[in-house]
Amino acid sequence: MSQDRIPPFYQSPSGKASMLAMLTRAMADPASVVPETIYHEWALKLPGPRSPLVICHPDDVRTVLVDKGDNFDRSRQLRLLMRRAWGDGLAAATGESWVAQRQAATPAFRPKAVAAAVPTMVDATSRVAAGWDQEKPLELRAAMGRIVVEIVMGTLLTGLEDFDRDQFVADIPGFVRDIGRFGLLDFLPISDTMLDRLRGMGQTPEETRLRALAARLAAARAQPPDAVQDLPALLRGIGPLVDNIMGTFPAAFETSAVGASWALYLLALYPEWQDALRAEATQHGEGPPQLALEIAQEALRLYPPSAFHVRAAMKPLTLRGFPLAKNQVVMIPVYALHRHRQLWDRPDVFDPTRFVPGASYDRGAFLPFGAGPRVCIAAQFALTEIATIISTLVKTYRFTPTGPDPVVSLQISTHSTTGLNVSVSPV
Repeated sequence: MSQDRIPPFYQSPSGKASMLAMLTRAMADPASVVPETIYHEWALKLPGPRSPLVICHPDDVRTVLVDKGDNFDRSRQLRLLMRRAWGDGLAAATGESWVAQRQAATPAFRPKAVAAAVPTMVDATSRVAAGWDQEKPLELRAAMGRIVVEIVMGTLLTGLEDFDRDQFVADIPGFVRDIGRFGLLDFLPISDTMLDRLRGMGQTPEETRLRALAARLAAARAQPPDAVQDLPALLRGIGPLVDNIMGTFPAAFETSAVGASWALYLLALYPEWQDALRAEATQHGEGPPQLALEIAQEALRLYPPSAFHVRAAMKPLTLRGFPLAKNQVVMIPVYALHRHRQLWDRPDVFDPTRFVPGASYDRGAFLPFGAGPRVCIAAQFALTEIATIISTLVKTYRFTPTGPDPVVSLQISTHSTTGLNVSVSPV
């Protein structure tokens, strides 16, 4: 069934970036300055005396992300991004506060809790899809975002019904772009607070609406019933409730919506895989079938929601033969790691059989949710969510790609600047 047809891919630059490009684009769009040789090499140094080192060897990735010690930590830009999204909440917290919040949130993502959420995932997917206008092309990012809203608000963040779901879906991408804005101002020796003020952070209509919604939800869940074990209930009194709700918005919605969009678009491109999933899903009982999980993982390999992981050296050291100064940045290009020519067979081909049970691949070469102590706490929830969405949809609908063709961008998240467009028809 696997054929060597290549789905859309990111066009990496063919040569070394200029110093002008490094100064003007590297922080806002790092993929635009990383040459295509990174798909073949284990490491390369970007131009400039203190420019980032880019690494792709799984052993080096483990050294930077997983190995304990005081050699690597979050870079200033990553800490700033997390604070903009989470305030003092879980993903931005450090030390004892992070430990306490992560432990408190863990029950929401245990296998039993994820399995219990599947019926809500199925129901939300079916309800939203029933309202699609099948006479018009469907843009998958917005369509999947609308489904994910219903899932997350019915499982992780319960307590609000009367809010504009379509506005919420429209606001999340703009908020994500805003908190991920970096550029020349970041080179100035000024405080993070002053940097945010100069950038006008926190003043956009999107963020204003999302923060108001987070505050409403926190107020509604301030005294939850004992039986409710969603995130606000688990984190109440442990971490800042509004901050954690606000941070959960992009974390829970953007990743799953992007992942489900690409997975469904790939099924539209490869009708033989769509038919195979339809047959398996129709015969399957509760929860997504194994093939849906394999398709979801392959979609996350080809189009990882987060295209880069970034850390900084905490002291002078050497990595892959390259000397690093204190605070010098190390970039892990997840999109290149997932397609590296020395790590994957036919790396640009869509082939879900890579992830059948017992398949052999280097776990350090597959990082859609990160790795190490800061690995995404909701990884299994998100994977199950994506698999459940696509297996539920293909049982009722057939998806066919329509124009315009995707143009892949890795700026902020792995997305198509022209959308992911399909036509929908009943099976």
